[in-house]
Amino acid sequence: MDFKERILTTMNHEEPDRVPVMGLIMDPATVNQINGKKPVDFVGMLKKPILKNIIGRLMNTNWFWRKIYNGNFSGSLEGALKLGFDANWVIYQLMKLYKEPESKLGMAFHDIYGRVWELDADDNGNLMVNYSRGLLTTEEQWHDWGEKNAPLFETSVKNATRFYRELTDQHGDRIYPFCYAAPGIFENSWQPIGFVNFTKFIYEKPEFVKKVIDFQTDLFIKHLDAALKAGLEVVVGGDDLGHKTGPLMRPELVEQLYGESYRRIADYVHERNKKLIWHSCGNIYQLLDKFIEWGFDGIITMEPTAGMDLGKVREQVGHKLVLIGNLDVSYLMVRGTQQEIEDAVKKAIKAAAKGGGYILSTCHSHPYVDATRLKWMVDAAIKYGKYPV
Repeated sequence: MDFKERILTTMNHEEPDRVPVMGLIMDPATVNQINGKKPVDFVGMLKKPILKNIIGRLMNTNWFWRKIYNGNFSGSLEGALKLGFDANWVIYQLMKLYKEPESKLGMAFHDIYGRVWELDADDNGNLMVNYSRGLLTTEEQWHDWGEKNAPLFETSVKNATRFYRELTDQHGDRIYPFCYAAPGIFENSWQPIGFVNFTKFIYEKPEFVKKVIDFQTDLFIKHLDAALKAGLEVVVGGDDLGHKTGPLMRPELVEQLYGESYRRIADYVHERNKKLIWHSCGNIYQLLDKFIEWGFDGIITMEPTAGMDLGKVREQVGHKLVLIGNLDVSYLMVRGTQQEIEDAVKKAIKAAAKGGGYILSTCHSHPYVDATRLKWMVDAAIKYGKYPV
């Protein structure tokens, strides 16, 4: 079997020749490490007064953003190919640089949804970007933002459509790009507003919250459609609905606020004869049955440091969901030994791969995931993942 047959057979809960392996490679540090490239030290440049304005203006031009952003994910697919992965996710996001007095650089990214992202660099100068806070803490700010940035929403959808198509055209004959429409409607609802404010608004301003969720659902479907236009059989969406010990909201409240939106998203994908994988970090045992009810075809992450045990997940959902992930990135893929990684791969395959429906993967990515350890993971999957398992 080739990579595509392997993925699609697994998505149908049938046994391929071996367990497929999916990469979640996206951070510049990991991409550069695999491909042997030196990082572009944007943060270092932003610390220099003369370069700061030049880099700021360049970053805010659409052609330059596309060049840098698309180039990184093209590199991630090439890197995943070098390591032997069958698939790797690709995620589009549009951000602009703004002056930010609260930031240590004096500048930070704002995304189109109203989030602030702090810029930093690792020890080698690789860019790291992390969500910091929301800009839209009042209903008035949220409405003003939407009116002001309407053209950016359309630009983002157009860029995303081109992004997924180009990467699929360039790499799709050698690796399966899992086109991931992100962030999801839950994250886009609360993160620009802030979790405390948002949860207060649920009770104090329910009509406003409904307006926010409806708006984000419509916008998400546009980005999902951009991913679908790449022409692949499987797309990915996601929302981090859990924290380390359980859901961020009661499952009943998640259903009340978002159930209709999630069903709408799943129906939209299925009406086009495609399948939908849903990403969520955190402890999400209490939501697994909802994922099935909403119509998701699979889940990705199953974070072990949040208590997600792959065998227990398979026991709970059976073959109603394809499972992807569960290998640790807090220790295993940063400092783990080759033997520890082989043991983790064998354990995951034993827990979830029988009958198909399991794609081996890490539970997420971050700049300190080590390329050599990713290669050990792939090699172990090839060695121990042949069917029958």
